[in-house]
Amino acid sequence: MVLTLTALAALLGGGAAPVSSLVPPPALSASGPVRELALAADPDGRLVLAVMTDAGRFSSGRGTFTGRQLRVWRRQGTTWEALGGVLNYDQPRPVSDLNLALDRAGTPVLVWNENYGDNDVVVFRAYRDGAWTDWRTRYLGDDLPYAARTRGVAAWDGEPVLAWGETLRTPYGSRLTVRTWDPAARTWTRSPPFNDGLIFARTPALALDRSGRATVAWLQGDVLTSDVFVKRWTGTRWEALGASLNRRPHTYVASTRLVLDTEERPVVAWLEDAGGEDALHVSRWTGRAWQALGGRLGTRAASAPALALDRAGRPVVAWVEEPGGVGRVFMAHWTGREWRIRGPLNRDARRDARSPSLAVDTSGAAVLAWREDVGGVYRVQFGHFGF
Repeated sequence: MVLTLTALAALLGGGAAPVSSLVPPPALSASGPVRELALAADPDGRLVLAVMTDAGRFSSGRGTFTGRQLRVWRRQGTTWEALGGVLNYDQPRPVSDLNLALDRAGTPVLVWNENYGDNDVVVFRAYRDGAWTDWRTRYLGDDLPYAARTRGVAAWDGEPVLAWGETLRTPYGSRLTVRTWDPAARTWTRSPPFNDGLIFARTPALALDRSGRATVAWLQGDVLTSDVFVKRWTGTRWEALGASLNRRPHTYVASTRLVLDTEERPVVAWLEDAGGEDALHVSRWTGRAWQALGGRLGTRAASAPALALDRAGRPVVAWVEEPGGVGRVFMAHWTGREWRIRGPLNRDARRDARSPSLAVDTSGAAVLAWREDVGGVYRVQFGHFGF
């Protein structure tokens, strides 16, 4: 028997059921398995969904690979409107590492990795005036791109803004900068580095304030002895916001997430070691110090955190736990005093679920998207929750 989301929530004590149901774009029902997805909402709460799906096996002359397709839809009333067709620059190609950002006017900006031979390059598109830009000549590549694969992406005036990482050879370390496109010089520019370049840094996250100035969060240190740091750009320099956010300094941390609240104060989520498990934590900058919002979220090792804010600026988070190796999706809302947890939210608790992504829609409700195994094929699922 397959349980509905409402029945599952009631059975497992997962909190209130969704206020209404959303269905994925019909075209996805006939697509290949969903590999990655990203959900965002414009300032009016209109939803935009980007999805990567498998598109068959192909030969490169050196071997076989799985081709993938990237497509985007925008929610119009009660239906999904396709924004163009397949957006890969070259097909068939492997594509991965999807980022979706919307600027203050609601312009969708996409960033993803597209494979050419033996190398991934990072490519860009924006949906402007009813069509997608052709920015293939803007591609970024790096023969040591680890930090760039976990880049942070935002959008400003229809353009991508990146928190970008590069591994340094001499001296050993890494450099994290904010990169923007200079149309006059037709090249990418770098800000001053915001990390200590002599220490390995990774997983940058990025948000822009109402003036377009960047706030960044990242992880710094050796893998097992790292810290979470946050800085913001004042217009002339990077300003540190407090010390490290870790509940326990100099430990294993991962998966930095960052948003700005209605007063432009950063809210940060991350994973941190807790007795050998990855525990999810959230903190808010008060303007003078970091305030821990409750304790650990969930009861098992967490992965793939997603972070958004409700209309009152209170955090909403989603994550995956894997009892018995089966991914289960959870969501929690900060009430101002405690976390209200809902889940597991899988359509079928026996089936694997992954890749949660969060947004807040026109009604002020949280919309959670994820991919879930349905008969051996990963499909997009939605939950729609009031507070």
